[in-house]
Amino acid sequence: MNTEVLFENKENKLLVTLNKNSDYVDIKSKIISILDASGPSMFDGIEEPITIKGKRLSDFEEQELLGIFAKKTDKQIVIEKPKRLGVATINDIFNKDTTISKSKVFTGTVRSGQRIEFEGTVILLGDVNAGSEVVAEQNIVVLGDIRGYVHAGAKGNRGCFIAAKSINPTQLRIADLSIKSDNKVDCGNGYEIAKVTMGEITIEA
Repeated sequence: MNTEVLFENKENKLLVTLNKNSDYVDIKSKIISILDASGPSMFDGIEEPITIKGKRLSDFEEQELLGIFAKKTDKQIVIEKPKRLGVATINDIFNKDTTISKSKVFTGTVRSGQRIEFEGTVILLGDVNAGSEVVAEQNIVVLGDIRGYVHAGAKGNRGCFIAAKSINPTQLRIADLSIKSDNKVDCGNGYEIAKVTMGEITIEA
């Protein structure tokens, strides 16, 4: 799919497919544009529910999209969640004890195009290269450098943390929060730990 969003009417069922490779901001803008251009008549004869699928979304993004559609129609909207562990599996932001969780050790550098995901804590004996992804339901501990995409607390736990020798990611996420490499704090030598403080991700030495 080359566009950000595809609206399809399948036997009076409206299916909205989000391009998983598109940025959420572009997707939201396209949806608003389509809804504004089409008007209320878009939903005439459409049976409930209207289904949105295709891209992993954070809890905030889901609620924002539901709000956008709610301004145009009172029909039920359902957002399908991909089975993969990731942002779209977030249902509710919850906090629990992250010191007790199952963990798995991975050996070697995660290279561009590779992805590691685990429903617990990930311990990586290597680096996370640019273009690679590490996703964990709990914490992420890297005995090397982070230069790729990392997401801890992937089911919404803001109490999780990410630790590494150095943190310089393409994107770093904890639960529904994220920062990019230009937001990183250079803490000098020693291990760096990213965690949520006062609703924002901070990186400390």
